[in-house]
Amino acid sequence: MRHTFPEYLNEIKKKTQTSLLICVSMLVAGCILLISRHIVGWLFVCMGAGLAYSLYNKNSRLGKELSRISDMDAFNRQFEAEASFYSELLGLTITKEYAVVTIPYLQIFRLEDMEKFEVGLQGDVRKALFLTDKSGTRHKIAETQKGDALQEEFDRAYNAVREYFAGRSSEEA
Repeated sequence: MRHTFPEYLNEIKKKTQTSLLICVSMLVAGCILLISRHIVGWLFVCMGAGLAYSLYNKNSRLGKELSRISDMDAFNRQFEAEASFYSELLGLTITKEYAVVTIPYLQIFRLEDMEKFEVGLQGDVRKALFLTDKSGTRHKIAETQKGDALQEEFDRAYNAVREYFAGRSSEEA
């Protein structure tokens, strides 16, 4: 079943809230253990602090990704449009203006900022689909390995990206 972008954001928010609850619980438990002179309290405090740092980085990265969207309403309409490519298995949606990767974490790429696309091959074992921006940085948006069930989805993603770049080059000509 196809998800809307606000549903993805709500899912991320719920996971973050759960992680924050665990973080606070670990810090409180650590403090209580330290007050009662149990050395294991330091373990809880350190783990809670590590989780807090991780949550801070995750929230910063999410804000950075969302800042790439110039008009959220237009983005949501594109994301939900039937014309956009969607693959739940790859965690990839390609809209008219964006490539959105949701696995392992949210990444949003403006397609107009990309110079080209490439397929990277590692022998007969692995294929990866990359978008390359104008500064030459490659961004992996899909990957498959020989023998997994993602070969067909990968080929569909490749065709969707190829169609976008073919349409873009015909507009420029």
